Amino acid sequence: MLPAVPIALLLPFVPESRVWKERRAAGTLKRPSFGALFSPELRRVTLLTAALSACAYGIAFGALQVTVSRVTPGLPELAPQARALAPLRKEGEALNRSLNAATDPAERSRLLAEIKANFANQQPINKDVQRVSNRVQFFQEMGGLAGRVALALLLIVGIARRSLLRIFQFPAVVVLPVTYFVLFSKGGDVFLWAYAACGFLTVAQFSYFGEYLPKVFPLHLRGTGGSFATNVGGRMIGTSASLLTTVVIAPMIAGGVEAVRPIHIAQAAGWVAASIAVLALALGFFLPEPEQQSDAE
Repeated sequence: MLPAVPIALLLPFVPESRVWKERRAAGTLKRPSFGALFSPELRRVTLLTAALSACAYGIAFGALQVTVSRVTPGLPELAPQARALAPLRKEGEALNRSLNAATDPAERSRLLAEIKANFANQQPINKDVQRVSNRVQFFQEMGGLAGRVALALLLIVGIARRSLLRIFQFPAVVVLPVTYFVLFSKGGDVFLWAYAACGFLTVAQFSYFGEYLPKVFPLHLRGTGGSFATNVGGRMIGTSASLLTTVVIAPMIAGGVEAVRPIHIAQAAGWVAASIAVLALALGFFLPEPEQQSDAE
């Protein structure tokens, strides 16, 4: 909640767009319409931006977001912890099944005590795994931050908008699959830096649409068009890639839900990320270049 407090306090002091105020005062500001997004002149950009936003969210949720919790435990440097945890987890699952089936109070008390002991034995190992997970998360976050900065610097240079997007799309087609198919099994700093590069390329694309969308929709449709691309394309469709990775593809690779291990999640994330990256690159060629607009807008 804390980040919302300064936003709420500062928002009333943020000035409205001057051209928006002038058009509203003159009575020439058109009302936004959802149907207008699919008019002949806007249909292409509406569908393309929604699809590309879905791709960016799909890579983030189908690969990057599942890495910390589901892929990291399978890194080579955590192999001793994985070997130590495996029997403890099997024992814990068996104890929980026995507890669910037990009806005698004394038996249930005994099983609960054993479950607590099993949990206590897992804790030191889980802490080791959590430390590595935190480091993996840090590299991804720093890579994403660098991606935002890089995009801002490239905008200052004045690169054409479509070319700017391709700067991040082309490397993503290579970096994402290599990270999950090759470098995951090597672990260590090589994987961490590659994962940071994945964050760099993905978050830069997020930031790109925040800058691109207001320039391709008319003034009165900027909020409507941007919301459709981000919320419908990104949040409603793109985020479902996490289920595609963990619930559909990983069990197919492993041969069943019960057999899924971190390596299978990594492979599934690689397939999802690579496929989406190729799709995004192809769609990017059809993205229109924004028309030149006046400084007032």
